[in-house]
Amino acid sequence: MKKIFSTMLISLVCAGVLAAEPPVQKVVTIKNGNRNGILHTLQELAPTNGMVITTSDNDHLILSGPKDAVAGFEEIVKQLDVAPVIKKDVETTVYMIIASAQSTGTASLPPDLDPAVKQLKTIFNYKGFRLLESFVLRSRDGENGQTNGFLPPLESLPPGNKISYQFQYNEVSIDGGDTARVAHFHHLSLSIRVPIAVASGTTNVDARIATDIDVPEGKKVVVGKTSALEGSDGALILVISAKVVD
Repeated sequence: MKKIFSTMLISLVCAGVLAAEPPVQKVVTIKNGNRNGILHTLQELAPTNGMVITTSDNDHLILSGPKDAVAGFEEIVKQLDVAPVIKKDVETTVYMIIASAQSTGTASLPPDLDPAVKQLKTIFNYKGFRLLESFVLRSRDGENGQTNGFLPPLESLPPGNKISYQFQYNEVSIDGGDTARVAHFHHLSLSIRVPIAVASGTTNVDARIATDIDVPEGKKVVVGKTSALEGSDGALILVISAKVVD
């Protein structure tokens, strides 16, 4: 009986030795340059899998451990080693148009604003339009944008009084394919501070146009208006367009 038990014990030990496969090594190439980030993720997982992970240079990782674990970690590397998403720029052109009840023509407006002016004439009872200010603001997809400055002098204000403005949006995001893209502006606003003469000197009147708005690429879109500059007979109208810069 003792001999049979010894034989069984030897057989079990031999089977265990055969089942315990020797560790293997695999050199994995990092193709997209995020070696440190991938290494950190793998090292967080390694202690529970009997893995040892080292580096040979900036482009390679060395995986050491059980065969199945090495294969699993190699698959994780493939999932993590992806090319970074390159954000596109969004170029926003901003137009501030003065509209009035009197017919002054549209000579000061760029020809590409004609469709927007036709739209304004159908929406509002204004006859004259002129361009007060325009500028271009660029930011990346998913990011915010902001600029500020002063508007040209207006005849309705005393000489030397400057109208300040701030244009901003919390985020612009791109949607659609290459031929039908739309820029989504989140919390877009134009804030204007107008100095007004009063008996005691000068005070400021603040006006604001604020909204979320979608702008098809290449289209001029009317955002809103304020009568802070021209009174009840006129308005400052905000028009924007968007272009995705590939």
